[in-house]
Amino acid sequence: MTADHPATAAHEIRGYLTYTDHGDSPYWQWGKVIEAFNGGRKEINVDLDGERWVVSVGYQVGGLEPRPSDAVDGNLREYRVTAHGEEERKLPLLIQPRLDWSSKRRPQSVPSDLGLATNVKLEQCVNLDPDEIENLIPRMMSAIATKAGVDWHPDYLTGTPHEYSRCTQYERYLRANREYARKIVRSDGIFHRLFHLLADQEGSKIVFSADNRDVVGYNHQLQLPTRAVSEMFPDGTRHGMQLKHYHPEHVRKDEKTDDGELDPLYHPKLGALFKKGLNDGAHPWNEIDDLTQELEETLINVLEWAEIPTKGSGSFVSDWHFDANERSELDVALFDDPTPAVEASQESVLISTMTRLSNRDQDILEGVAMTDGGSTHVDELADETDWSTSTVYRALRKLGDLLENENGNVSFISQKIRDRVNELVDQLDETVEATTRIIEDTLQVDPRDLERKGRAWQNWLTRYGAELIRDGEQPTENAKIRVREILNTYKSVSYDNVGEVLEYGRISWIKAGRDPATFDDAIVVFDVGNGNTMSGKASRLIEQYAPG
Repeated sequence: MTADHPATAAHEIRGYLTYTDHGDSPYWQWGKVIEAFNGGRKEINVDLDGERWVVSVGYQVGGLEPRPSDAVDGNLREYRVTAHGEEERKLPLLIQPRLDWSSKRRPQSVPSDLGLATNVKLEQCVNLDPDEIENLIPRMMSAIATKAGVDWHPDYLTGTPHEYSRCTQYERYLRANREYARKIVRSDGIFHRLFHLLADQEGSKIVFSADNRDVVGYNHQLQLPTRAVSEMFPDGTRHGMQLKHYHPEHVRKDEKTDDGELDPLYHPKLGALFKKGLNDGAHPWNEIDDLTQELEETLINVLEWAEIPTKGSGSFVSDWHFDANERSELDVALFDDPTPAVEASQESVLISTMTRLSNRDQDILEGVAMTDGGSTHVDELADETDWSTSTVYRALRKLGDLLENENGNVSFISQKIRDRVNELVDQLDETVEATTRIIEDTLQVDPRDLERKGRAWQNWLTRYGAELIRDGEQPTENAKIRVREILNTYKSVSYDNVGEVLEYGRISWIKAGRDPATFDDAIVVFDVGNGNTMSGKASRLIEQYAPG
């Protein structure tokens, strides 16, 4: 557990607070306030604790019917209160009646046992914490009623909201230094890794969108339903949420303003957003503190997984609502990064794909790997590899597990895959040259037959990072085979599968037209991890460690 991290700040909240202590009286009394303003008024100045708020009030005709005893023509009114505070704080409210309707008239959205109440809908409160919202509502309405010259009971809309009150949307954020934040949205960043980890979950709808319009990370969003978030954290069921990395609409090009002041908006926000639509329903307002804890815990863990330091304030930038130097009062749990499985999965895909490449496929894969930045256009790839554009497109369909093709722009699905392919290309350059020379010498075949007869052996060498070492004048004398595991999946080869690997190699050797006795007598040296090796004659190792 740790609390040595900045406290996150509330960005936006939606929901509704239902008050029952005074029944429907606050609703009807507020109607008198609106009447005193002749149906509405703009730019009402209100001062609360030294903060200036500019308020507009009005009404709309809602969809709820009055009771027969209500002296109302048509549907009931709903009253709007929109208050704008300093530094973009906003409190927009909709005051609605809850009138204990009979079963025939009661709206389906109103619980049958609610009784008389006044509902305050939070339209989209901005830069206000939940407790601030509860505190501001009665004080704001009392101040406005005073301006209208209408009596307002000081206890209206105070106290604890009814248990039916709900939060439907809630985002908390912190502002990360732009240099650090790039780790989150780069091609092998935590958003991409989480998407690749969770996207193949059956029954889950996971959406990742990346908008790099004006700057990398302009607006990246990862929508994760409940099941996906619970997969990230091993401590039980969690809420579905949306992870966000975003800049303001007009991206700042400089860290300082024209006046030479530091501009916090140069740096992006990292947000965690609870949404009703990503869950089974809205969240109880009386448990809002638990949701605050969960949102903050998610943000801190995502930063940790992105290898962005969360202790201290060096990774963060203060703005008008987020204080990088304010320590959180919440103790959040830190969990292990769940995404290393992505690397293993991607390398497994790489292995299976590389072992079935044709010359065309290999040329195109190497062509993308060798480009600056790991991205190129199909036309450039065709020119580079001398394959036709249509052939390149066919190859890209086969290489879809490794390469992305967006409108003709080709790149690797991740930086990790690109790095691994580059390693493999270097290995192949050395191995192919040596192996081709050996096979030519041994088989004395026409070069046109070399690929056909040597393909199986070459595939085995490639898959296990192996090489055939000459110890004598003739390549078949005193043969030694060195197996170097160059992919994570095979870095720790267990003794249990040594026999299987060598049996596959023997079959490949024979398919290449070579004498099986030479392979059987060859000394095989295996890298088994941590600088250790094991060795022995191929035939004995096959017999000793044969599967089953």
